[in-house]
Amino acid sequence: MDVSIHMSAAMHADILLHLFPKGDRREQGGFLFCSYDDETQIFNVREWLPLTSSDYASQERDYLELCDTTRASLIKKAHDMDAALVEIHCHPGQQKVAFSLADWMGFKDFVPHIRWRLKGRPYAALVYGYQCIDGFAWIDQQKLPINVTGINTGQAFHSTTGNSMNALSRGFYEKI
Repeated sequence: MDVSIHMSAAMHADILLHLFPKGDRREQGGFLFCSYDDETQIFNVREWLPLTSSDYASQERDYLELCDTTRASLIKKAHDMDAALVEIHCHPGQQKVAFSLADWMGFKDFVPHIRWRLKGRPYAALVYGYQCIDGFAWIDQQKLPINVTGINTGQAFHSTTGNSMNALSRGFYEKI
């Protein structure tokens, strides 16, 4: 079972501009508020929320951590919108992007918590490199994620690298 994410081309362009600002090599991030269709396995984006430096407890070249107040406001907004969440962040400089061990450690704590707070709604995460994307999704009650195949903008389909799913199947993330 694979899922995809659908958004407008303009929104996708805005996301790329936010994730890779000129002169700033730190990781950047944001969240998508989506409806999710079980039958088609599609996250349909309703709103994009770019995060700012004040939304992070830590923002480095290779690490992001949300402030508690940011987490709470994201959960409240998703709850109020009856929305599923998709996390987005970048790994500047990576050509063949995949989730890092630090990302995976964050997923182990954050994903079960946020899915519990949002009454089991699906959750997905995307990581962007300069010219590539990879993604995971948690749809049902499974502990391990499934693959996000790509982003459909209506003008183009941006396939994911599949590197994270490959790493997961090889046991890479079990090192933590």
